[in-house]
Amino acid sequence: MEPITQRLAARLAEGTGVPVAHLIVEDIWLAVVEGSLGSGERLPTTRQLAIALGVSPRSVGRAYAELERRGVIATRRGEGTFVSLAPSSEAEQTRHREFAALCREAVERAERLGFSVDDLLDALAEFRTANREPSSPDGIR
Repeated sequence: MEPITQRLAARLAEGTGVPVAHLIVEDIWLAVVEGSLGSGERLPTTRQLAIALGVSPRSVGRAYAELERRGVIATRRGEGTFVSLAPSSEAEQTRHREFAALCREAVERAERLGFSVDDLLDALAEFRTANREPSSPDGIR
C-alpha cells in the first residue's frame, strides 16, 4: 500500500464523521503542502484508491475533481493522475496547517454542541449566502 493510501486509511479509521471526499482532499492537499507528495508524483487511480480504502469510487472521484479544480493535481488521459502543484513556502505550509486545525476544531465544537458535520456545512453555506446578499441603502439586509 502506498504511503498516501496508508495515511488516508488511518484517517478514515478514526471515524471522525467527516465526508470521505473531504478527507481525501484535505489529506492529499496537506501531503503536497508538507512536501511528502512531490510535484509530478503519480497518484493511485480512482478505482485503486477506492478499493484500497474500502470506499465508493464516486467519493474518490469527487475528491480528485476538487483537487483538480484547485490545481493540486492533473489527470492526463491514458497516463494517470499526478501532483501538479509545487510545494509551498514554509509560511504557506504553516497557514494551511493552521487552517486544517481550525476546521477540525470547528467540527469538534459543533459535535460537542450536538451538531453534525453536515449541520456545520449547512450553517456555513447559509452564512456565505447571507454575506453575499446586497445590503439595502440603509445598511439592513
